[in-house]
Amino acid sequence: MPALTDNYTTLEYMPEAHPKVVNVRYLTEVYRPMMSSTILSVHSEHRMNQPILNLLKEYAQLQVNWDDAGAMAPSIYALNNAQFLANLLEKHGQSVFHAAPGPNGEIMLDLRNTRKSKSLEIIFYSHKAVSVQFPEEGRPIQEDFDFQNLPMLLQWLNKKIVNNG
Repeated sequence: MPALTDNYTTLEYMPEAHPKVVNVRYLTEVYRPMMSSTILSVHSEHRMNQPILNLLKEYAQLQVNWDDAGAMAPSIYALNNAQFLANLLEKHGQSVFHAAPGPNGEIMLDLRNTRKSKSLEIIFYSHKAVSVQFPEEGRPIQEDFDFQNLPMLLQWLNKKIVNNG
């Protein structure tokens, strides 16, 4: 499958996460407020997305050439946004299926519906983000990711198909 890449411009700023309470305000390229949310940090191994958050901590330790093929270390922007999104999704009852680093410093979060028939990948690069929707049938849909579009993307992912037969 060919790489799903294009020219993107999205979020430009993400302050570092703090361990107890994080009040994050996302800003556009012109630093106009887009969204803010408060995430309370709960220290429990029983959290839904704790395995993903643990993986992200491990990915933060990766160095340049971590794959022995010249891969860049994950960017702070990508790590912070992936951690924020995993916490935000947990707050709203959505688990993250998997997280993975990429060779260009990106972090990908893979979300699946309960039947695992559809998936949504959100990829944070060093200064941009994209979402890729993988429907049950048809071609993937790639677009710029914006936290304001997250409710619509989650609705698409979790929409149940009604059978009339």
